[in-house]
Amino acid sequence: MEYMISAKKLDRILEEMKEVSKKDYLLFSAEGELLSGTAEGNGFCEYVRLFTISLAETQVQQGWIFFRVELHGETEYVLLCSTGYEIDQSYVIGRMALCQIRNLFLSMEEPESRINGLRQILNGEIPDEKISEKCHQLRLKPGKYILYVIQYKSAADSVLAETMKNLFVNGRTDFMIEMDDTKTVLIKDTTDIQNDNYEKYARVIVDNLQTEAMVNVWVGYGDPFTSCEKMYRAYRNACTALKVGVVFYSAENVFYYQKLGIGRLIYKLPANLCEMFLEEVLGENMDIDFDEETMATINKLFENNLNISETARQLYIHRNTLVYRLERIEKKLGLDIRSFEDAMLFKIAIMVRDHLNEVVNE
Repeated sequence: MEYMISAKKLDRILEEMKEVSKKDYLLFSAEGELLSGTAEGNGFCEYVRLFTISLAETQVQQGWIFFRVELHGETEYVLLCSTGYEIDQSYVIGRMALCQIRNLFLSMEEPESRINGLRQILNGEIPDEKISEKCHQLRLKPGKYILYVIQYKSAADSVLAETMKNLFVNGRTDFMIEMDDTKTVLIKDTTDIQNDNYEKYARVIVDNLQTEAMVNVWVGYGDPFTSCEKMYRAYRNACTALKVGVVFYSAENVFYYQKLGIGRLIYKLPANLCEMFLEEVLGENMDIDFDEETMATINKLFENNLNISETARQLYIHRNTLVYRLERIEKKLGLDIRSFEDAMLFKIAIMVRDHLNEVVNE
């Protein structure tokens, strides 16, 4: 059985045991892989493998006492404790360390079993008619929950996972499930979120991870749910919110499923319809790319509801300079984005093109 404890946590525990007992410790898997230690231990891998398949409960090799860490009757790990000059005293200290390590792994077993069960539900591995039974087995308390899907821009490490738990997981009512290297699900009891302010809490997640862990993330979420049967749908909606949001609203970090606007409609369009629309609106200019200054001008114009004067003021340019830029865009595209109809066509065309590029690259 695999017991999920981060290497950083194991390192910290062994260092604390060394500080108290003045002994060094090495922790190996039953296969002889060094997992953590307070001293160099790579030279013991073969000794550990031989000890695991032997009948001995303990043994002494090269100044170290070997202990079996047995969980449910099976040797899962091997703990080594340095002997020093007093072997008898070292044996007693090593036994105490062994009990601490064994209890640590056993304490992690039930939560990890729950996490694996929740992961199965979210991945659709549990049939609908079996979900209620599965939740009963996991002893999940009834309540009102909100599900956030947190997407990292690069693979997360164990430090980030620990940061997430410390910041956002409260007792036994909240759950954090790592779905893959770049995606984590937070199932949050809503009693911790005041006045149903789910968007504000999502932004707290983004801000805290940027501040505490120095990472950028996106967060997708849907509506709260009160039964396990609705958990899978909440997860799918949150994932859809992320996919749509990242493609169409890249300036944002938080995406709510019910407020995806026209992006959700475009997301469902097949590639052939997207190509037909782009051909109709942009023609031979469908692959045109704008420089950063041009896109900033266009976006600022849209933000100001096509108000030329206000847009020029916010861009710190003369009104005539802005008009000249927009006329150049019109010559390139055949669309005058100063008019509402052409502006809408351009906005939708850019979103359709982004969606099409995403489909092609999948």
